[in-house]
Amino acid sequence: MSLKIRKIISIFVLTVLVFTPFLKFSSVQAAGIIPLAELGEIETILYGSVSDKPILTRVDEVEETVYNAKQSGSIVERTEKLINDFLISSEKSPSLLFLYNTIEWSIRGELAGGNLIQRLNGLEEMVSGEVNQGPIKERIQQLYNLTIKGQEMPVKKVESRNNQLIRVQLLDKINSNTARRGEKVAYKVMEDVKVQNTLIIPKGSRGKLEITEIEEAGKMGKDGDIKIGFPQLETIDGSDLAVAIQKEAQQENESQKFAIGASVLGTAILGLPGVVAGYFVEGKDEEIPAGSEMYIQVTESKELYGVVIK
Repeated sequence: MSLKIRKIISIFVLTVLVFTPFLKFSSVQAAGIIPLAELGEIETILYGSVSDKPILTRVDEVEETVYNAKQSGSIVERTEKLINDFLISSEKSPSLLFLYNTIEWSIRGELAGGNLIQRLNGLEEMVSGEVNQGPIKERIQQLYNLTIKGQEMPVKKVESRNNQLIRVQLLDKINSNTARRGEKVAYKVMEDVKVQNTLIIPKGSRGKLEITEIEEAGKMGKDGDIKIGFPQLETIDGSDLAVAIQKEAQQENESQKFAIGASVLGTAILGLPGVVAGYFVEGKDEEIPAGSEMYIQVTESKELYGVVIK
């Protein structure tokens, strides 16, 4: 073997040894093995938004909030532990989010607005008169021990009912002259949603509708048009449930005279992947006021965990 060939082989081997760890990490990221979507979901629940910091810093900060200590293992292992503790429920072991939602609902009769840290601070002050310090996991467990421990509220797996109605209220106004396509508008659930005797969506649960199409009012007396759709709604155990306005919700809105602050032009049920049904709304005011109520409906049958209410 010539000296030149040996040098080429040596350079290749050295390159593999030096860069393999980075290549492996990049391929792991590309394959989605690091569950970044779930990490972002936890950040949104805790803080209200997804961090744009490096992944390792994000995991460190969430662990500090939840456990008050950095956990051992790789980024994948640490993130999966956060997901299992915070989001994954079973009948014998509800997640931290599920447990907190149950505590808050049992005390307030509904879920409060804001991120989880804000909600926990408010509930602790309501119960004991002060905000406690320490990791979220311990604070939720302490609040459980102080309030509902000993009360029989068993966890049960149920299947959501397709077309089940949900009454909601807009928390912000929508105006065709100022709103923008893709804008999210908050709403809250006005009544507990149950499957048989199992609570799956508590009163006060927050969701966001999305403005999918908009046309401003014209100078020649043309009305403004607003089309709204409903992305998924979070249930008591943290699962996402598909919702929309379809036939059953439209009929209920008409019977209740829920015109969402304007005249209803029609319902678009397009049947296309990724397209949610919604209302075309038009009127001289070009506005859907805050506080407007309407019905939406569940559009999938999905297994999830709820709290049995006797």
